[in-house]
Amino acid sequence: MPTARSAQVYADFLLPHLSPEVHLVDVGCGSGELSLDLAPHVGHVIGVDIDETDVEKASRNARQRGIHNVTFVTGDVCALDLASGHADAVFAHSVLEAIDRPNEALVEMKRLLKPGGVVAAASVEYGGLILTGLKEDLLRRFYSIRERLWLIEGADPYLGRRLRGLFLGAGITDVVATTTYISHGTVEGVREFGLGRAEDCTDDWYVGSALRHGLVTWDDLEAMRLAWLDWSESPTSYAAFAWCRALGRKP
Repeated sequence: MPTARSAQVYADFLLPHLSPEVHLVDVGCGSGELSLDLAPHVGHVIGVDIDETDVEKASRNARQRGIHNVTFVTGDVCALDLASGHADAVFAHSVLEAIDRPNEALVEMKRLLKPGGVVAAASVEYGGLILTGLKEDLLRRFYSIRERLWLIEGADPYLGRRLRGLFLGAGITDVVATTTYISHGTVEGVREFGLGRAEDCTDDWYVGSALRHGLVTWDDLEAMRLAWLDWSESPTSYAAFAWCRALGRKP
């Protein structure tokens, strides 16, 4: 089975358009997990992220895994320091919903492409959360707070449903929009998901922003963290998230 963060799970809609001749740009690559998993499918990958620490981590991961057809660079998705018309494909996973200028980002992504090149994006859709298990009220409060923080800070937890329109507005053609669910319904999947959300309850951004905006207390954060830990070990737990995707071409 593919791992939870594999290209087969998160970039399955892009994989049929890749080949050993393709030059791929992965914007907002973070620490490079997907870039490195996509590398065997293409000739070369450039991973771009605004966070210099993540770029350094991605480069280190590539060296440790002996993957040589990937380059990681620091850059802003709305103003990429890359040549126009040189890429065969550009990919943005979990990026457009997290920035305040998704239209500009798509225009910039299109600029990098050769005519006929593929642009693809996947965005989580908060309207598509399925969640059940122990202490569900606390778990849903965790997401309600995160949703509020996204909106306060200029991100859009509902952008996924707008991807088709955004692509067409950026001058991208032959757009195909789809939705898939990524599910967490095995012992391993539930544990990984629950432990990850428990860790999020101590994340600097989540904690600092939620406290600053008066959405939680320290006791609330600890209660949610413990609830996720309990959920991660329960046989009644299940979660699934909708991911909207769009794929199109530069005319």
